[in-house]
Amino acid sequence: MDSQKPIAVLKAAAPGSQTEDSSYTSGSSTISEMSGHEVLAEVQVVDVDILSVHLEQETSTKKQQATSPLGTLRLDQCKLYGREEHIASVQDGLFRVKQKRLNQKLNATLEFVLISGPSGSGKTAVATSIQQDVEQSPSGVYLQGKFDLAVQKEPYTAFATALGDLCFRASDILGREAFEQFHKETVTNLDSLELHLLHGIIPSMSLIAPETALRTDFCNSIKLEDQKNRLHYGFLKFIRVASAAFCPLVFFLDDLQWADVSSLELLKVLISDQENTNLMVIGTYRSNEVNPDLSKMIQDLRLQQQDKKAPLKLTRQDSNRQSLLSKRGSMSKLLSPGEDLGTNLTLTELSLGNLTVKEVEHITMDLLSLTDHTVAAPLAQILHRRTFGNPNYLKTLITALHDDDLLSFNVGTTEWCWDLDEIEKSSFATDNVVDLARRGIQRNASKEMHHLLMCVACLGSICKEKCIRLIWKRSSVGNTGERLLQQLLNQAVKQMFLEQIGSSQFRFTHDAVKEAVISSICLGEINALRQKIGGILFEELTEEELEAMLFLVADLLHNTDWPGSKLSQLLLRAAQKAKGVSAFSSASFYALNGIKRLRNMWHGDENVQLAIKLHSIAAEAERCLGNLPHAKRLCETIIGQDSVPNIDKMQAHKILIDMLWNEEEDFEISLNYSLDCMGETIDCHFPRGKAGQALGALRAIKYMKMEKSIPSVKEINALPQMTDTSRLFGMELMSMATYSAFFAGKPTLMLMLLTRRIQWSFQYGFHASMAPAYATMASAFMHALGDWERGRKMAKVAVQIVERAKELGVAGNSEQEVLYRLHFLVNPWTQPARSLSNQLIDGYKTCMLHGDVQCAFNVIGVYIFNHLLSGKELNDLEANVQSYKPQMAALKYDKFGFFIGLVGQAALNLMGRTEHTTMIDGIDENLNRQLWHQAQFVKRFLFAHFGEYKAGAQNSIKVGNEWLKSYPGVYFGYDAFHQAICLYGEARQIAQKQGNSCAPTLSTSQLPLYRKHAYKNHALIDSWVKKGGPNHVHHLSILDAERAALLSCTQMSHDACNLYEKAVLDSIDGGFVNHAALTEERFADYLWGVDARAEGIHHLENAIKLFSEWGALKKVEQLRERHAIWKVNDSLAKSQKDIMVRQRRQSLRSNH
Repeated sequence: MDSQKPIAVLKAAAPGSQTEDSSYTSGSSTISEMSGHEVLAEVQVVDVDILSVHLEQETSTKKQQATSPLGTLRLDQCKLYGREEHIASVQDGLFRVKQKRLNQKLNATLEFVLISGPSGSGKTAVATSIQQDVEQSPSGVYLQGKFDLAVQKEPYTAFATALGDLCFRASDILGREAFEQFHKETVTNLDSLELHLLHGIIPSMSLIAPETALRTDFCNSIKLEDQKNRLHYGFLKFIRVASAAFCPLVFFLDDLQWADVSSLELLKVLISDQENTNLMVIGTYRSNEVNPDLSKMIQDLRLQQQDKKAPLKLTRQDSNRQSLLSKRGSMSKLLSPGEDLGTNLTLTELSLGNLTVKEVEHITMDLLSLTDHTVAAPLAQILHRRTFGNPNYLKTLITALHDDDLLSFNVGTTEWCWDLDEIEKSSFATDNVVDLARRGIQRNASKEMHHLLMCVACLGSICKEKCIRLIWKRSSVGNTGERLLQQLLNQAVKQMFLEQIGSSQFRFTHDAVKEAVISSICLGEINALRQKIGGILFEELTEEELEAMLFLVADLLHNTDWPGSKLSQLLLRAAQKAKGVSAFSSASFYALNGIKRLRNMWHGDENVQLAIKLHSIAAEAERCLGNLPHAKRLCETIIGQDSVPNIDKMQAHKILIDMLWNEEEDFEISLNYSLDCMGETIDCHFPRGKAGQALGALRAIKYMKMEKSIPSVKEINALPQMTDTSRLFGMELMSMATYSAFFAGKPTLMLMLLTRRIQWSFQYGFHASMAPAYATMASAFMHALGDWERGRKMAKVAVQIVERAKELGVAGNSEQEVLYRLHFLVNPWTQPARSLSNQLIDGYKTCMLHGDVQCAFNVIGVYIFNHLLSGKELNDLEANVQSYKPQMAALKYDKFGFFIGLVGQAALNLMGRTEHTTMIDGIDENLNRQLWHQAQFVKRFLFAHFGEYKAGAQNSIKVGNEWLKSYPGVYFGYDAFHQAICLYGEARQIAQKQGNSCAPTLSTSQLPLYRKHAYKNHALIDSWVKKGGPNHVHHLSILDAERAALLSCTQMSHDACNLYEKAVLDSIDGGFVNHAALTEERFADYLWGVDARAEGIHHLENAIKLFSEWGALKKVEQLRERHAIWKVNDSLAKSQKDIMVRQRRQSLRSNH
């Protein structure tokens, strides 16, 4: 054998081998010579029978070669040299996930592996190296989704593919019983709204949990930001349920560099989940094609990891207890409850570079069955030099060498042969794997195969066989097209251009193949082909199929010469769908392209309406993306068109007002804009001056005091529904203006707006917004005007209006607004606190179901607060805080989380779970003023319960009701009581000192001030009780006792004692065990101060018992220390008294 021509049999496994059949090669001109239309047309003149014979012969040859054990290059089975450490890291991550399932104490973190490298470096191979291991587990699932450059604006493609696969396979993997449990957990944990939103991105979700139809008014009333947050939260909950059912659950997201913005946001939500550690997420991206959004996400992750404690990464070698001990240093510390061995996210970054010459040499020896390094080394050096060690490029080059007989197998000698000089002189001198792949396709694929591959390249990362057949049917003649297509598909799979997914889907074997196909024709020809394919799909697909593939069709057509109006309507549909799944970047893209394609948009009714819808959706999407100037310009474009009627400008005005209110928080400008808009568009005017507004408010109050302003149920039901468009617009504007007036500090104008809404409903027809208007009026009459009776009646009317609105299907967000206002501003003053819990939980669920997250969290805030103040067990309160606070964080309502966090800290302080009593973390002057005042309120609560009366009294005088008096919600009544306790407590201490000392001190000069403020709060609570407030009866009893004790602080008063006994009974009867305990403590202090020590100790013991029942163990500890001191002092006093008696008796005997 010639030593310079060693040989190989690559044709058996290499794609694209051909015979010399002249009838086949004569029609195989390169695709670069033909346009997109010519390609489609050229297929029609092919001699199908001749081509079929050729394909069958080629297939037969391939089969014979594939079955031969010799001379076959098994490229797909080649070992991954140079990737051993990377694969080990991925396997370690999987091992940790499995171990966490077995032992939750071990490193409770979510695994996130990021694999980067250039195209062809083996990222996918490393990521999928654990797939077999995962799926060998009884309930293990490896989910794979891929992003695609061709449909980059289609949102959530990879997630939809991966989770769609899960939905299809779930029942087979789990079995009947486990699948039924999975279904049950899904419908239990996700509410109807969350399921509805998930169905929008995962149509096959219906196989797990059928979608529940939601009322249209619910969907239309959801804020876009809340919709997005609810989608993310529903997604998180579904993944948590899935990761509990499937073990292990691995998510592989390929080609993140092409991910849309919405998908990256969803990925960030997924890997940030604090509660799901039974999950492994793998992402791959091209290191040289990172987009700005992905780059920022990766940088943020790295910074977060740097800020946290570096996690201890458990590996497969650490599976035994002793090796873990050596890593951690202490067995007790390792397995102690609550010990976190890492952070909530274990980030593993793997960077794949090119292979070394030695690694290429190993691959060459494996492929050519060589054992001598000296034989393989020269060829390996050439291959490495040509490919730079890129694995995919290496395989492509070897295939090309074989196709050109530069690498061949000698059957006689059973050895591979090659000529190094010829290989050196070959034309494969390119550093671009796509160029090499394109040459291989042009050389080895027929014209018909080119056409098929281009069609598949236009149909996304995974294409359905039905779509291919539709396109092929429109581009071939007679019945021969189907036969030819099937043969081409089979051949494409055999030649490793395509791979089949399931029974009816195909995808390219590698991105380089797809890119090679696309790059084989110019951009103009690609667009022509895309337009042709998009048009075929638009015309041939059913409406249901088109809706499912809407984004793909829109992506195919958006940059083509398709008829403008027709294209704009299609892009509008795509924008609306993207907006419906919170993909605002995609929604903006489709809407803006729809505007660009629409000609004469402000002429003709149809064009005008289409233009308004496109501009409005684009503006909403841009606002949600934070591009406020662009959103404003889009709205102003609509408003500035003379051809657009004022009523059609309504949505643009609403978006501008919403931006002023939410993003810029300029309530004064928002209010004035709303008033201007009402005046200009519907001739509805309100006074701007203070005098005019004051007069208008008086008239509004007068009207609301009239009997006709309190309609009966019959009168409400008799109202016709409001239908006039201008009036409907006016009601929406007045609702928005009411909010602005409140936050801008315009109470008189707010009263006028509320009354006008109610009057319009009687005058022009029933409208749901009159319900929250009545609920707000109820609060105003109760707290501003002191008319509790009328306030109760208005609250009742508000509930009746909501019921009518629900019957008509026009409730929108009125129900949740009424629920919040009544639960926060009315019910705590009119219903017993302990009876509110179930109502509040039901109200929270209703608000969440309707998508009004803000109202839901307002209601749950009242629930948490009511739990603390109504004396329910503190342990239950802590559990509630731990349940709802993460939800608030997940849904981006951190200020609510901050408040219930304050309540939670107060509970922990009382229970002794912290070292503090009245100290609260996270409070500083930089806080939002509302949050700062809420923090002060919680501190006053703690001051009262821990007996730090001086600090509480000073805080009450300094801050007092500065904020709460302008917002008389549930906090106000209890805060007045806690302030009074602190003021009375400090006043009594000063009075007792003053009574025991003749010398005045600085503190005694404060006594009149403390007493004055105590009496003021006392009188306020007295007025509430007289008006029927059920939750302040025991407050008044306690303060009556405190006042009597203050007036008799140096000698016992039977009146004070009786009042304390009554206060304890009133507290217990109302269910306020906390206040009963506090009263017993105050009573004990009083008795001890007037030298009734035995009784004082008895009531202190009662206080300890009641505080224990509440769960306030820190307070119990405090009182027990006092109890021990009192017992000692009492014993000493008795001993001294006995000594004095004995001395007196001895003196009497001596005298006698």
